[in-house]
Amino acid sequence: MAKQNTAYDFYGIIEDNVVLGHRTPVNGSRNIAVPEGVERIRFLAFEGEGCESVILPSTLKTVEKEAFNHCYSLKEVVLPDGIEELGAWAFNHCSSLEKIHLPASLVKLDKKYQPFNNCFGLKEITVDGRNPVFRAEGNCLIERATGAVIAGCQNSVIPDDGSITAINEAAFCRQHYLKEVNIPEGIKSIGTYAFLNCISLKQITLPPSVKKLGVSAFEGCEKLEKINLGHVERIEKNAFENCKSLKCDMVIADCTVKLGRGAFELSGITSITIGSGITVIESGTFRSCYNLKKAVMPEGITKIDKYAFCHDNKLTEAVIPDSVKYIGDAAFYGCSLKDVVLPPDPDFISKDAFAGCTLAAKPERKTSNPDFEMDGSTVLKYRGKAVDVVIPDGVTAIKAKAFKGKKKITSVVISSSVTAIAASAFEGCESLCSITVDEGNKKYRSVNNCVVDVKSKTLVFGCNSSVIPESGIEKIGNGAFYKCEKLECAVIPHGVKIIGNKAFDSCTGLKTVSFPEGLETVGDSAFNECKNLEAAVFSAGLKSIGEYAFYKCVNLAWLKMPQGLKTIDSCAFEYCEKLKVLDFPEGVEEIGYLAFYNCDDVKEIYLPSTAKSFFNAGFRRKPKLEKITVAVGNEHYKSDGNCLINLKENELWAGCPTTVIPAGGLVRRISREAFAESDIESIVIPEGVEIIVHDAFEGCKKLKNLTLPQSLRSPEGCFDDSVNLETVHAPARFKNYFMKLNPKTVFTATDKL
Repeated sequence: MAKQNTAYDFYGIIEDNVVLGHRTPVNGSRNIAVPEGVERIRFLAFEGEGCESVILPSTLKTVEKEAFNHCYSLKEVVLPDGIEELGAWAFNHCSSLEKIHLPASLVKLDKKYQPFNNCFGLKEITVDGRNPVFRAEGNCLIERATGAVIAGCQNSVIPDDGSITAINEAAFCRQHYLKEVNIPEGIKSIGTYAFLNCISLKQITLPPSVKKLGVSAFEGCEKLEKINLGHVERIEKNAFENCKSLKCDMVIADCTVKLGRGAFELSGITSITIGSGITVIESGTFRSCYNLKKAVMPEGITKIDKYAFCHDNKLTEAVIPDSVKYIGDAAFYGCSLKDVVLPPDPDFISKDAFAGCTLAAKPERKTSNPDFEMDGSTVLKYRGKAVDVVIPDGVTAIKAKAFKGKKKITSVVISSSVTAIAASAFEGCESLCSITVDEGNKKYRSVNNCVVDVKSKTLVFGCNSSVIPESGIEKIGNGAFYKCEKLECAVIPHGVKIIGNKAFDSCTGLKTVSFPEGLETVGDSAFNECKNLEAAVFSAGLKSIGEYAFYKCVNLAWLKMPQGLKTIDSCAFEYCEKLKVLDFPEGVEEIGYLAFYNCDDVKEIYLPSTAKSFFNAGFRRKPKLEKITVAVGNEHYKSDGNCLINLKENELWAGCPTTVIPAGGLVRRISREAFAESDIESIVIPEGVEIIVHDAFEGCKKLKNLTLPQSLRSPEGCFDDSVNLETVHAPARFKNYFMKLNPKTVFTATDKL
């Protein structure tokens, strides 16, 4: 209920019954009433607003994701009967919100990114008993069908009647005042971030039914003193990271089969006994446990990964079983160990594994092959100095970045036993010029210093001297030529349908690429930062260009897109500073976020009749733009008067110095950055325009002559950079604003007598 004798205002923008945005004036009321008729509140509409109370209209159906994100002062909001949906994190970080009630009509909300995330001031959660999807009990928001707790608060008491099966992701995230929680029998899993940064939580009890603790489930619970992990089978990464008060002897049960990396990092545990179900101590699992004195690992542990016990400076006793084959970099760095019994037959012990320890006798680095750091039959890292490398027989896999930075390697021979080579395995081998695969290898073959997966017809990796084979290739694999900085030319042969993600990423010497007919997909970051690439001329068949595909190709001056191309993804050509013409062919439907942002030399833009989605594609802030054309027949956009207009919202999205905004009510709103950085000198805003977004004319310092209509609500803040205005024709109520900008401006009032 609204408070009596309280004034409620609204300072937002509404179009087609949608609140697009809201910005409260400095001296405006903090009590907001969204007008009747509004059906939707759009993404980030109230982001960061200082409103304290919000009345929502009875017509409201949807609050989109993060609509009230970071409204720290919001204390009261009433969801009306009739509302149907709350988007992800709709009220995220509304830390002053004290209570929430879900009406019977609200049947859809994002359960993974629950709408009241980080609302640590929340004290009460209720749901109308007629709601068919959700219920509330003990100040917990519960999904009826699954029995999962979706959201909780500082006063939550989880029902112990056996109806609750799970605590969902971020259900109690940052509930700073939550001190104690009883997890009742029947709950099987505690989700990712479920109790993240519950800084007052001291005690928690886990029943035998709990089998899984999600990623960072209790991370940052600084006051948590004790927990019994009895029957938990999976403890995901960072589950108890930074639980500094957890000063106890921790026992991992035999039934536990997963102990994720960083699971107890920076925790206060004093000893750890690990059960027989664990075979790997992952990276940083017990790093910086400053109170840890003793670690007992069972027979069956095969690997102690890097930083596992790093900086545990009170650790004096570590029982390492004979089954261990691998001890990684700095695994026990800085520990107070005095004596260590190493396993009898390790594959690899890093030379830094016990660095900084107070050992009576420093253990020697051991490995079955001193040039290769191995994990079983997998090459993790090449540590040798030879420039001609032969992968040993018996090796089955080469991990990502295994040869990273080995700049002097000139040749590599892949043995017949290798069946898996990760993308970027040979990243940074800038002198590599010869690649050979043993003829007995059934998985791979080598052609022209390229390695090809025979079955999938994928070029797995190459080098600076590679020539892509003319046949037998259908895909250039992910990262195949990553950072081959001396590669100057690439001829993609007929038959190749896909150029994978990062295939030629950072090939800074690449100048020319020949794209074949039939190529369908250019993957994400495929030619990212190919700074010397001059042209991208595509033939028929191309359907999509991925994210960052040609990002920062600063010398790319010629782009030809073929008929049939449908999608250009986000940032695909961002910072392609020399592009002058953007001629999109018929068939293009979607142009992603910032796809052509910072392409400052663009003079012409042509959009086809098929274009339907390109909001904020980067057609704004084009200081050299001269011409905008939208093909006849486009149902969504128009280019009357050499400007780009969104027909659905009657919004001018982009203009240029030659723009003549059409009269007759076609334009009601001029969007953000529509003319930003333009050299425009004169503009007439016609009747019908109601709103000019504050940065629509940002940087328009050459603007001299301006005409504004009676229909305009306010020019405040819109022309702050236009300090050289000579003449303004506008309603008299705007005079003070322009006189403050430039007292020399000749202002003519256009009000009718």
